[in-house]
Amino acid sequence: MSEAGGREIREFVNGIYRSRTIPSLLGKVLALIRDENSSPQDLFRLISHDQVLAERVIRVANSAIFGHSGKVRGLQHAVMFLGYERIRSIALGMGVMEVFPGRNSLDIQNLWIHGYEVAYISAVVSDTICMATPDESFLSGLLHDIGRVIFFEKDRERYYRIGTDDDMLEQEIALFGCTHAEAGGWYAENVGIPEEIVHAIRYHHRPSAAKGNRLSVSIVSIAEGFSRTLRPRIVDDGIWTPEHDAILLELAIGEDTKHAIRQKLSGLEYDIKAFFP
Repeated sequence: MSEAGGREIREFVNGIYRSRTIPSLLGKVLALIRDENSSPQDLFRLISHDQVLAERVIRVANSAIFGHSGKVRGLQHAVMFLGYERIRSIALGMGVMEVFPGRNSLDIQNLWIHGYEVAYISAVVSDTICMATPDESFLSGLLHDIGRVIFFEKDRERYYRIGTDDDMLEQEIALFGCTHAEAGGWYAENVGIPEEIVHAIRYHHRPSAAKGNRLSVSIVSIAEGFSRTLRPRIVDDGIWTPEHDAILLELAIGEDTKHAIRQKLSGLEYDIKAFFP
């Protein structure tokens, strides 16, 4: 990271935090997370008073990943089915998305769709290896590329030129003085996103550098790699490196596990249409 360039992006990120009022949804969810006395009932009341969030929760409950497509009709059923942690993740993710709405830009919308793909795959990997919490992995995946959204806002024209080639991180450093992973980590810290999510954002391209929450970081990193190899799209930046081969060994992800992941990916298009109507 270039010290001067990194400082410029830090100031830009700080400016976003200072100049944009945190949407009421994000502020309320963060308040619940920080309040040790908060309960699932508090979150249910919050959701029930936000029609958009309530509809999104029901859609996710009917996600193909859970095998309940179309069977969950009401909010109370969805809350009972999904559980507190997963709903908290959905609400927190939606709150951050309100700060950078995809409806204002096709580029940003595509990045959020990419984030959802990685979130979906992260949850599938977590569920398949039975070593991590799918809810945490889902949120980490959803927010992992928030730094790319920030770079588009900073200088869309120049950032377009970088693309998603294997040297994109080096090009980001040359252009902005830091990588999108570093920029995203700074924003998540400013807002008050939980530390395990911050680590996944900051280190998803170099998981071996993470000093904590290595499992969560590794899952998001391998999920992004899978997103590029199993469902290639122009926006994908899941650059496969020797670190990913090491993660496959560490998490005992063999051909059987990969096959299970591929099978569950068959429902991804349905999920994307439900999450981004």
